[in-house]
Amino acid sequence: MTHLLQEWKTQFSGYSRNILLFFWFNFVWNLGLGMFGLVYNLYVKSLGYEQTTVGSIVGMTALASALILIPAGIMNDRLGPKRVITFGLIFTLAALTARSLIEGQQGMLVSAFFGGMALAVVSATILPFMANNSTPQQRVHLFSFNMALVMFANVIGIALGGVLCDFFQFLIGFDEIHSLQYTLLIGVGIAALGVIPMALFDKSKQEIQPKREKLHVKELWSSHKTSIQVIGIFCLLGLLSSTAGGMVVPYLNVYFEDRFEASKSAIGIVVALGQGATAIAFLIGPMIVKRYGEVKSVVYLQLSSIPFLLLTAFSANFYLSSGGYLFRQALMNAANPFYNSIKMSYVHRSLRGLASSSGEAVFNLGWFLASPVSTGLVFRYGSYYGYAYAFCITAVVYSLISYLFYFFFGKNRFKPVDESS
Repeated sequence: MTHLLQEWKTQFSGYSRNILLFFWFNFVWNLGLGMFGLVYNLYVKSLGYEQTTVGSIVGMTALASALILIPAGIMNDRLGPKRVITFGLIFTLAALTARSLIEGQQGMLVSAFFGGMALAVVSATILPFMANNSTPQQRVHLFSFNMALVMFANVIGIALGGVLCDFFQFLIGFDEIHSLQYTLLIGVGIAALGVIPMALFDKSKQEIQPKREKLHVKELWSSHKTSIQVIGIFCLLGLLSSTAGGMVVPYLNVYFEDRFEASKSAIGIVVALGQGATAIAFLIGPMIVKRYGEVKSVVYLQLSSIPFLLLTAFSANFYLSSGGYLFRQALMNAANPFYNSIKMSYVHRSLRGLASSSGEAVFNLGWFLASPVSTGLVFRYGSYYGYAYAFCITAVVYSLISYLFYFFFGKNRFKPVDESS
């Protein structure tokens, strides 16, 4: 334990000012988004809409993100993250405020589309920003800590969101809809605090001297063929992963309410515990990498999460299902820092924005494709078998992804990019 703490202390002493400011930004930003994410689906249901409407909103948000992410990544590579994130931050806050107040179905779909687009612009900057402000030796720890920080922020946001909803409704006496709306607006206000550290970021090379030359696709291919191939592979794996995850992840809060009639506070606590377990797994993750290496760590963690996914799918007991959810959440997501570290190591610095944004784009495309399938299964087969079928499909696809990831990156088919180039 002492060795682990000393290792993290050494890492922190080497981080740049931009990285430390980024931690501050990411914490308050995700705390607010965690509150919003938990409550919004429940808000839609409280207005009397069916589960299919929730699916349409999730799908619309994902589609908008998929459309804008690659252009956002290219803008990041050419203009720098501070300019891009400023634009995305302002429009995201405006869109989330609108989503908190709009009650008509068409308005919810339109605001979800623009909100998804704006939020995607922010997310497209995160991986390249961290990679460009760190060394290869720092990245496993850096990516792990950042994801742990996001999880802890979500834990607080999710738990606070569930408690505030019940506080406004049962102690203050507001009706359910207004209780949910006030909680959503508080979440937006907390997220807005991220403007402060973002304004203090040092300008990057792209912001001081933006690229003006045109993109030449043929020259790009000849100069960075391996990087583009790696981006393509990660897009394939990301599409499979997001399609599988999109069957269940966006609806877990509704799942616990539909199957077990759990209260909003109970849902908030379970989802928050899942985020907390994942955060702890992120902090322990670098020790797993030291023993097995990055590639095997990704494969082992992903495969070990599948039995717990199936436990959640078939259990008729709230506590067993919740326990399966906690372990699945921690094990599956704990692999993400190593996954992202591998991606950034094999892609040239000038293409990291594209690599990050293309991965985010196919992620959202997968959620868009999966949302009508998942909600359709629940609508047709009910809250038990509908969710069970969706979870089983996810388990099969996750197994395939683990095999493909090891096939491409476990056999030294590619070499890391020279950081000095």
